[in-house]
Amino acid sequence: MRATFVLGLDIGSSTTKAALVEVTEEVSVVHVARRRTPSDADDLITAAADVMRECAAAASGPIAAIGIAAMAESGAALDAGGNALTPLLRWDRGVDRSHVHTLLTQHPGLPAATGIPATTKPAAVALLALRAERPDVFGAMRHWSGVADIVAHALTGERATDHTLAARTMLADFGGESWNSGVIESLGARTSLLPELRAPGEPVGATSAAARRFGLARGIPVHIAGHDHAVGAWATAVRRPGETADSLGTAEAIVRVTDAVDIARAVDAGFSIGRTVDGTGVTILGGSPTCGAMLAWWDAEHPEDRMLSQLTVLPTHEWKDGAAIVLPYPSGRQCPAPDPDARVRVLGDTRSPVDRAHSLLQSLVAHARWIRETADDLAGSPTSSLSVVGSLTERIPAWAPLIAAAGVPTSVCAEQEPVAAGAALLAAVRAGEARSDAPVLECTKVTPSHGAGFEDTYRRFLAAVTAEGES
Repeated sequence: MRATFVLGLDIGSSTTKAALVEVTEEVSVVHVARRRTPSDADDLITAAADVMRECAAAASGPIAAIGIAAMAESGAALDAGGNALTPLLRWDRGVDRSHVHTLLTQHPGLPAATGIPATTKPAAVALLALRAERPDVFGAMRHWSGVADIVAHALTGERATDHTLAARTMLADFGGESWNSGVIESLGARTSLLPELRAPGEPVGATSAAARRFGLARGIPVHIAGHDHAVGAWATAVRRPGETADSLGTAEAIVRVTDAVDIARAVDAGFSIGRTVDGTGVTILGGSPTCGAMLAWWDAEHPEDRMLSQLTVLPTHEWKDGAAIVLPYPSGRQCPAPDPDARVRVLGDTRSPVDRAHSLLQSLVAHARWIRETADDLAGSPTSSLSVVGSLTERIPAWAPLIAAAGVPTSVCAEQEPVAAGAALLAAVRAGEARSDAPVLECTKVTPSHGAGFEDTYRRFLAAVTAEGES
């Protein structure tokens, strides 16, 4: 089979990454490039151009297709000329929760209808906040574009997005199949404000002459691969009911594929319900805003602990329990049992920086397990296999073995930048350059950690969370 080169981009909360991928019977990541994710649209395009140009230069043949994955619920208001009127309004921005209450007053059934919990993150809330707090900006706005859509427009001149990103705006019908004009107009906006919706497999367009800035030729099909966590799940073969991905980044997401779920019950528990990136299955997605962000918070609050440095050298398989339970919520809990007022609490005697490192990591793993087991309950069946995705598994070798200690068959993606590489692979499939039953990114089986009381630690974590909710 001849080699095909495809290019993937992952616009993450902290870092924007590109991956050059070679597809034959297998998938190989040839080159990766990284830049910090900027805070405004023009700088985002520059950062994307830099990393894509670097990867394109490493290709020994033409680029056959491009895929773009991105964090969801992040975008900018643009004027008629496409100029940004706001910085990038990200999923983790500070928003007055009164705007959420306004949205629910107007549309009380919207969370169950869309499969998206009512939080401060969706574009529906961002638009309400702009209308109330920046009426000058709201009046001048002619486009609302997500971060993936901004880069796709710079490459192609077309404004479009995919179903997984559209669904999370709360402005689309369930699954992101079409924009909900009634909701949009009730916010004082027009459907024309939003990018066109592309069906799974349909490209945004082809690269224009402006793609020279990205080191790319004209005529290359460009696809919005979708929500970063969902792309990483698909790329590591999480595609059938029962299969689950644990995506570790600045935030963490558990992505569970299912064939049935009570949407209203799931949304009440803080979970998002959508579709897989290929549109063939239903996903239950439970998120936590504090994964890598929790480690950064700890290092900022307790620099003497050098938490991240401690975690990188923890033993991989032989584990010593930390003495404390850490409730890892510097900015609230998204799910299960949503609580925007939840905050960090350390329960127990933390004797040393090493002990605190053990306590924090095992508590992060326990919280993710709580999300996964709740998703299993919502799906009506246990997880059959678990794929761990994200660079934190490389930086902190003990993380994946701790996850595997719960007893579910677990693998970890062995490729660099799996979301960017997955976006490239999905683009190859959609462009007809790879089989529809696409090869997946290389994953390796994880040997569980041994020598500790994981079940007791997990029970203590759940008891601490329950006690917090009752206090």
